[in-house]
Amino acid sequence: MHEPLWEASYNDIDGAFLYKQGQPSAEIIELASKLKPNSTILDIGCGDGRNAIFLAQQGFLVTAFDISDSGVKKLIHRSKKLNVSINAFVQDMISFDFVQGYDLIITHGCMHLISKIDSFRLVRDIQDHTIESGFNVHAVFTDSIEPSEDMKSLCKGLFKEGEIFELYKDWNIIVQKSYVLEDEHPGGIKHRHSINKIVAKR
Repeated sequence: MHEPLWEASYNDIDGAFLYKQGQPSAEIIELASKLKPNSTILDIGCGDGRNAIFLAQQGFLVTAFDISDSGVKKLIHRSKKLNVSINAFVQDMISFDFVQGYDLIITHGCMHLISKIDSFRLVRDIQDHTIESGFNVHAVFTDSIEPSEDMKSLCKGLFKEGEIFELYKDWNIIVQKSYVLEDEHPGGIKHRHSINKIVAKR
């Protein structure tokens, strides 16, 4: 079985970040201005850390994990070079044990890697462990567009269009976006992802 497409980038420990040249997502930058000092943040499926490192640079208390050992190693390596502190470790989403509440919890482009049953349970756990007036951010792949050939075996639980929004109908939804991401995987494989993104406040 071939290793996931992102591993080559993660293994290049001094190379560029895999996504967005290491820039945090726009909604993460926006939320950073709304969080109180020393806010606690959990970045689930953090990859090589573009969002986690940015948030740690703002002085927040960041916990970040990913199932990829090489991704976490790259995150730790980069954070040490930048002299920022992150509690980073290797962990899968399904068996993560929530032991505290957080001001902000993020899942960005990772929940399609687990089943829908596990995704829905994870969202419930995330909601239950978000403090009052805290935030959740999710960017999920939907089934509006069929995955590319190199992604099909990895996409175990695509959301239906609007499904993630419905799970937050009782929260204050700040951002609700449906869009298509044009992407190119290693080897010149061009394709599109259909994505739902939500920022919600408890």
